[in-house]
Parts: sequence; structure tokens; C-alpha cells
Amino acid sequence: MRPPNKIRSLAVTYEGRHMHQPTREGLESFLAGKPEPAFLAHLKECPECSELAGLFQSQSAIIQTLRPAQELEPSAGFYARVMDRIETQRSASIWSVFLEPLFARRLMYASAVLTVVLGVFLFTSPKDEMMASSMPEQILAEEAPPAAQLVDLERDRNTVFVQLTTYQE
Repeated sequence: MRPPNKIRSLAVTYEGRHMHQPTREGLESFLAGKPEPAFLAHLKECPECSELAGLFQSQSAIIQTLRPAQELEPSAGFYARVMDRIETQRSASIWSVFLEPLFARRLMYASAVLTVVLGVFLFTSPKDEMMASSMPEQILAEEAPPAAQLVDLERDRNTVFVQLTTYQE
């Protein structure tokens, strides 16, 4: 385990160049325009850190030119208009068709008509003998099949044995 208050490294690498700890700590205040005296003293002593601080300062100036002169605030109702536009431009999915009231009503009527037509067809169609014989009432009303006649089991065994022993391909 590392001690919590120890400095882990004395230098940080930036683009292959070393940046010392005082430079790393004071760079933010330097770029904000309020440099610390220890930071300025280190820059005078270390040309490498001085060059890196100059690079950071030029990059900061470039980034500052991209910042707008004043804070831009959207006009009143901007977010509501954006949300409305998103809702109107949203691509319609196949399921959104079912949510339309007119389509839902037509689908309901078509389903009802189909149910009535199928019901009339099933109740008025002639009963098939094959279909009638598979109904539970018909199965229970039929007479039981005659009991199987007793057969000579010994003779049947011998017949099977002979057929198995004389089998040739």
C-alpha cells in the first residue's frame, strides 16, 4: 500500500516532454491570469516547463477565440418547439397504425363480422360421419369390441422362432 500523502511522481509527461510538479499545480491559475509566485519562480529556473507553459497559454488563447462573446440563451418555448418537431418527425412504426382510432374501429368491425361468419359456417355445415364418430358421446355409446380370442401362445412362439432361424438375405 502507498502512503496517502506522498507525491507519486516528480514529473508528468506531455507530448514526450516532462512537466514538473510545480508547473502542473500552478498551470491552471497561470492560464486564468493569476499566476502563483512559486510557479513563476519555477518557470524562470526551468526552460522546459517555461516552454510548455507557453504552449498551453497559446492553446488557451486559441480556445478562448472560439468562445462566444456573450452567453447564448434559447428563446422562450425553444425546448417545447424542439420536442414538438421531434414528435412530428418521428418515423411511424408498424404498431402505430393500431393506435389510430379509425383503424382500430374498422379492425373491431372486421373481427366481429369474421367471428359471425365463421360461427354461422360451423353451426350450419353438415356433420361429417368421420367427425361425428370422434365425438366423446359417440365413443362412449359404441359397443365394446369383442374380447380377443385366445390363441395358442406356444404355437405362435414356435412360428416366430422358425421364421427367425430360417431368415436369409
